[in-house]
Amino acid sequence: MRKTFTQVAAVLSAAVLLSGCAGSYHAIQPERITSYQSAAPAGAPVDFSYRYSALLTNGANKKYVKKERKRGYQVVAVQLRNNTANEINFSRDLELTFADRPIQPVSSMQASQDLKQGVAIYLLYVLLNFNVGSYTTVNGQITEDNRVFLPTGPFIAGGNMLGASAANKNMRNELARYDLTNKVLRPGETVYGIMALRETNVAPLKLTLRNSAATAPATTPAPAAVPNASGQ
Repeated sequence: MRKTFTQVAAVLSAAVLLSGCAGSYHAIQPERITSYQSAAPAGAPVDFSYRYSALLTNGANKKYVKKERKRGYQVVAVQLRNNTANEINFSRDLELTFADRPIQPVSSMQASQDLKQGVAIYLLYVLLNFNVGSYTTVNGQITEDNRVFLPTGPFIAGGNMLGASAANKNMRNELARYDLTNKVLRPGETVYGIMALRETNVAPLKLTLRNSAATAPATTPAPAAVPNASGQ
């Protein structure tokens, strides 16, 4: 009995595998967010607003959101304004609380290491090669073979590894750019940042000054006195 076999099964399995390709990174860009939640009372020395689920701001970021949940993180975009007449160091002068419990944001270097997507895993695609065409068997023996071998695996693996590496680099660079560790806020300055918190749930955030000496509000210097006609 003569039968002809095609590579339909291989193509279908490839489609399933390709659904797990490397994910891109969509930048958060906290300075462009317009839906911050304010967490500072009127007249506070530091205006503080924040937004949870920052990784979902401008795109799915599925790989990174999955890592965020798996590793017990909350990535938060924040906006701060220094309303005092003094410079404020974020790490030294401000205290961040999570539901009335003091917390410390994770450094951008550590967070990017914990949240990055795997790269080496895509080496498995090296095995994803194809034989395109058909072959004929008679009594279980191949009598005619018209298949052509296509070494697609290395190209698929390489593309995914390059894509994952580039996405990880983009995430790492953005977290470093908006890292608030020892960030200095000048009087009247508005600063944007990204905080990685080791928290599995969400809760109200609050930012307060540690040093009461920095609470003096910013003022506009009075103009110099103009001498009168007598020179006094």
